[in-house]
Amino acid sequence: MKLLIRFLLRLVIQPLVFLIYRIRRTGVERFPKEGGVLILGNHVSYIDAFVVYLSCPRRVRFVILESYMGVKAISWFLKLYDAIPIRPKNAKEAIVRTAEALQEGSVVCLFPEGGLTRLGVTTELKKGFELIVRKSGCQVVPFYMDGLWGSIFSFERSKYFKKRPNGFVCPLQVSWGAPIAPENANVETVRRAIWEQSVEAFAMRREFEAPLEKVVIQNLKRGRRKSLFVEYGKKGERNWSRAYTLGLATAMARRWMYQREEAGDRIGILLPPGPMTAVINVGLFLAGKTPVNLPFTIDQDETEAVAKAIAPLGINTVVTSRAFMPHLMDFWHGDEGVFIDLKSVISAPGSAMAMLERVRAMIEPAWLTCWRLDLNKRTIDREAVGTVATPGDKPLFFSAQTLLRSATRVVSANFVEKDDIIFSETSMAMPEGLALGCWAPIVGRGRVVSRSFALRDNFDALENAILDQGVTIVVGDAAFYGSLERALSIRSLKYGIIFGPANKWELEDWEELLDLPLARAWSHSGRVVTMSRTDPMTGDTARHIKQVGRNPKSVGRLLPGIAAKVEDGRLWLKFASCEDENADGGWIPGPDDAEIDADGFVYIRNVDLR
Repeated sequence: MKLLIRFLLRLVIQPLVFLIYRIRRTGVERFPKEGGVLILGNHVSYIDAFVVYLSCPRRVRFVILESYMGVKAISWFLKLYDAIPIRPKNAKEAIVRTAEALQEGSVVCLFPEGGLTRLGVTTELKKGFELIVRKSGCQVVPFYMDGLWGSIFSFERSKYFKKRPNGFVCPLQVSWGAPIAPENANVETVRRAIWEQSVEAFAMRREFEAPLEKVVIQNLKRGRRKSLFVEYGKKGERNWSRAYTLGLATAMARRWMYQREEAGDRIGILLPPGPMTAVINVGLFLAGKTPVNLPFTIDQDETEAVAKAIAPLGINTVVTSRAFMPHLMDFWHGDEGVFIDLKSVISAPGSAMAMLERVRAMIEPAWLTCWRLDLNKRTIDREAVGTVATPGDKPLFFSAQTLLRSATRVVSANFVEKDDIIFSETSMAMPEGLALGCWAPIVGRGRVVSRSFALRDNFDALENAILDQGVTIVVGDAAFYGSLERALSIRSLKYGIIFGPANKWELEDWEELLDLPLARAWSHSGRVVTMSRTDPMTGDTARHIKQVGRNPKSVGRLLPGIAAKVEDGRLWLKFASCEDENADGGWIPGPDDAEIDADGFVYIRNVDLR
């Protein structure tokens, strides 16, 4: 009778689930066809069991807390599929019952985190599964479910269930890994394997299949009247709506596509961070050029180092400030360089064109804008952006697909939400500045707030900007937080994010002075790699296990779609294969003297302590 009910249930539920969740699978061919298998993966939402059941090639039994058997909404499902109830206070019984099921040849699913993640990333793995594997002698298959963080059944937006869905469909990706022999199955190897599956699952997202140009147009036309950039200057607040930003960017794109003949497609940008710099990045990108963000400096030695770094790259045009041009020319090698004032870049030839593009940004459908700018023929792997993080550094260049993935990762967990209002004045030559100050808000629904360059040392302007705009997250480095004078006791602020070197004593001093919790983050190889946040505790904490969101000695946890391992003290990172074609076996080297603890926190000594 159970077999018949299961068949009918699958016949009815599976089409509905696939209609809403559009599940994509990979690695199914690796799954053992017979014998006991313990499957271990991430735990994101209350419907994880349904997703695992429908995406696993064999029938699955679940290990669940006995208390869930009393929940009418799911108890019928658990009993129907022979779930294995366990009592936390009797761990020995739970291990024995699970091992017996595996020895009988069943596929058993266990979520080793012990509870739903409220951080959006994989948290600490409990060691109980190691005893089960030893006792049963079964293989372990890791898996990762990507996309469930956007479901109403997850803790996204800091609540379960009581929220409006982000859309009718919630596309999911499930990646199944290669079996791990029982003698090799431990917390470290399983966690690494789950992370590697996160790379595969994240890479399958449908949003990465469209050219970034089309994604930009479509996203800026959603909520087109909403603010995207806000800058506070001497004359007060200047607000750039999403439509206004798109209008400026498309006007600039038309100018560079059709009216300027430049030698080479790489255009340097030597400007302080802010809305103008962000729009120039977007406009040049839409024009098919490669904006190369250079570190803005007025130091003569650093300027010379920047000039030497970009000289061999074929960058013959640099967008900068008129006041800065003579200083830059002193160090330009050769007489072919062209320096363009930012004001002439933003002002399209004739005010009529600029006005027309702003009107079109408001009323024109996205497909027509894409057709007009001939964006449908763009490829996802074309060169999209370049950065020189510090004077003298080797430039890094990224494809449009890599840029989109990097921006998406930042808003794919509970560190920075898609509608967060971010205060950031970080240089766009830095990965965190480019992601949080430009591309992540475009990909999401958020807003970036900053001060004009002339007011960067004005604390009152900072306080007014945060208060007026309801800023939720402040982003900066040690120099930024060290320059602040007094408390930022503003109710809208959740926490501050600090990139770069800082030690726990500095963090404690700044937190006390600013009355604001600070969370660490770290970027490497041109991407934001790790982030952290305050502990995601809810009002009803008795129902949820405690989860630690930050550690002052650590740079944070890996973002979705990134894997890491430590070998001989050196950190290695793994992104999707298309992001690092020259990676050694898919892994790229990171810094030495690194460590990953049982909680999944990453420690890098030369960043943790100065």
